[in-house]
Amino acid sequence: MRLTLPAAWACAVLAASIGTASAAMISTTPAPAKTAVTTVADTEMTVQNSYGYANLRQKPSTSSKLLQKLQQGTKVTVIEKVSGGAWSHVKVGDKEGYIQTKLLK
Repeated sequence: MRLTLPAAWACAVLAASIGTASAAMISTTPAPAKTAVTTVADTEMTVQNSYGYANLRQKPSTSSKLLQKLQQGTKVTVIEKVSGGAWSHVKVGDKEGYIQTKLLK
C-alpha cells in the first residue's frame, strides 16, 4: 500500500517526535489535583455539639435530603471525610449518610 503525501508526512513527524522525547518534557507534566476525599480507617465518633443533635443527610450539603436526626451521644462510624474534611461520610446502624464534621467529636 502506498501512503499519500500528507499521510507519509504525518508518519515521519510522529516517528521523529517519539525519538526526540526528553526527560525534561516528561517531568513538566503537572501533578494531579488533590481530591476532596480523605479516607479514614473506620473511625468511631460521637455526635457532640451545642445543638444536641446532628442531621444525617443523603449528600454532603445542608440542602440535601434529611435521612435521620441523630441525638447527642449517638456513635457513628466515619467511612471517609469529604469536601476538604467539612463533611463526614458515616454509617449508623444500617444507614449511611453525611454529617457535618464539626458536629462530631
